[in-house]
Amino acid sequence: MLVSYIEAAAVVVSALSGMINAAEKKMDIVGAYSLALIVAFGGGTLRDVLLNRRPFFWVEHEEYLIVVLVITIAFVYIPLFHRLAKKMHRRTNTVEAIGLGLFSMAGLVAALNAGLPIFPASLMGVITGVAGGVFRDIVNNEMPVIFRPSGGLYAVASFAGCWLFLAIWMLFKAAFIGFVLGATFIVVLRLVSIYLGIRLPNPLWVEDK
Repeated sequence: MLVSYIEAAAVVVSALSGMINAAEKKMDIVGAYSLALIVAFGGGTLRDVLLNRRPFFWVEHEEYLIVVLVITIAFVYIPLFHRLAKKMHRRTNTVEAIGLGLFSMAGLVAALNAGLPIFPASLMGVITGVAGGVFRDIVNNEMPVIFRPSGGLYAVASFAGCWLFLAIWMLFKAAFIGFVLGATFIVVLRLVSIYLGIRLPNPLWVEDK
């Protein structure tokens, strides 16, 4: 039940992130809906493929598709939502970071429930959290943010938050507290890395300009 609630919240937040990106790229409603679906379902779909889970979570919960469609129509055509979109445009990083935190936790919990050892489970959390953004950037013909030296702490934030959850879960068996603290840590670390310019040291082949 907890995973379902986490996934539902992550889908809505990530879909909004995709719509904001579609607005930045001046796409039409088809593009906005497509990008919303890619960001919202990309990571979870890849997780389900790797865990051999059927049906996919968005097939099992078709209401996700309908909700995202309704939000997309409102986002594109209703003036009130259009003004809201302009405000959210300045908060794209925050929306994306929240989606990263929620999906990372959802992927980690799903992997643990499937019986994966803790290290592969933590990587599954990272994959679930970042894959939607990777697919979005590929569709936009851009290098994925996760692979850019200037992209801040993206996968690293997800990985660290997953291990915070695992530490709390293993030491105290407090899964809900671990989820809240893990997701919050991911969001905060991601935003801090963006706004303060914190990132991993550059590879040898990348020079600072």
